[in-house]
Amino acid sequence: MTAGNEYTERLSALQSKLHTEGAGLALLAGTDQMRYLTGWKEGGHERFVGLFVPATGSPALVVPAMNAPQAMQTEAGIQTVLGWHDETGWHGQARELFETYASCDLSHVQVDDELLSVHLLGLQGLFPQTRFSAIGTTMSRLREIKAPEELAKMKRAADLIDSIIEDAFLEMREGITELELQGWFYEAFKKHGTAASFTPTCCFGPNGALPHHHTGDTRLKAGDVCVIDVGCLYAHYASDITRTVAFQSIADPHANDIYALVYAAHMAARKAATPGTSGEAVDAASRKVITDAGYGEFFMHRTGHGIGISTHEPPYIVAGNDEPLLPGMCFSVEPGVYLQGKFGVRIENIVTMTEDGAVSLNAEPTSHLRIVGN
Repeated sequence: MTAGNEYTERLSALQSKLHTEGAGLALLAGTDQMRYLTGWKEGGHERFVGLFVPATGSPALVVPAMNAPQAMQTEAGIQTVLGWHDETGWHGQARELFETYASCDLSHVQVDDELLSVHLLGLQGLFPQTRFSAIGTTMSRLREIKAPEELAKMKRAADLIDSIIEDAFLEMREGITELELQGWFYEAFKKHGTAASFTPTCCFGPNGALPHHHTGDTRLKAGDVCVIDVGCLYAHYASDITRTVAFQSIADPHANDIYALVYAAHMAARKAATPGTSGEAVDAASRKVITDAGYGEFFMHRTGHGIGISTHEPPYIVAGNDEPLLPGMCFSVEPGVYLQGKFGVRIENIVTMTEDGAVSLNAEPTSHLRIVGN
């Protein structure tokens, strides 16, 4: 490995974790875990792609031969890259590495939670005496607390999406479809030298009552309450924001009250988010505002999710998560109320925990339902 950069430090930290947890080896798939540790990833589609990190020794990459030249250029400076061909498969390279790492205790290997089951089954067949367990918790402990340089990248990503969504409001005109607005976002990302961190969600009118609406051909009309959920990347770090606005006018005056309620729930969660507070306590603070107003059943998802290189990662702001929120952690605050057949309201900002409490990376949402469009 190349000495002295953030990736070699992360790999060394993982090796220390493996020693602590009694695992002899970690195997990361071509996911954001691999990017976090090496600065590079390759999904591979159905093909096996693996980063092998022994508790003691040098990491290695097993990749399709066509990707070997790229794998040899990772910022982590990994020297051992084993390429495999479609006609022979990857199993021989895996056996070779297990032999190389024989000095480690390979009775326990931690594997990427997102490793394809067909690949895990293959490994279990090759090494029946080995116990394979998920590495998710181990990696979460490494990734949850962002270093200053990571926070700076996330702030840049947040500033980018703040600017882009404001421009989007100027593009909203009567008759535009959700898909057309979604397409506008993709073009805007290109213009700004970035890319989507997830598929932009554009919901017009009653479609906003579906938290995970599939953007379609619904046309925008005056009076619609619109829920726009988008994000982009800066240096591989993600942003994520949701804004609820009305187009030209507010057809349902009840929307003003629901927006004010969700805004109050959003701010209650942020006020509750102090160092050491659990994710479930923050969720409860937000949920109480909505439940006390009689709309608890219409808030049917968690209050937030962690974010970094992955758009969704720990910590999760949800009942059952009693882990403390610590300085350096980043997560969304996004309560919502969804009235089927009418409209929905969701307000989402990304915050980072500091010694003094949660600080928003995004510009602040309006406290009232904003009207956009001519």
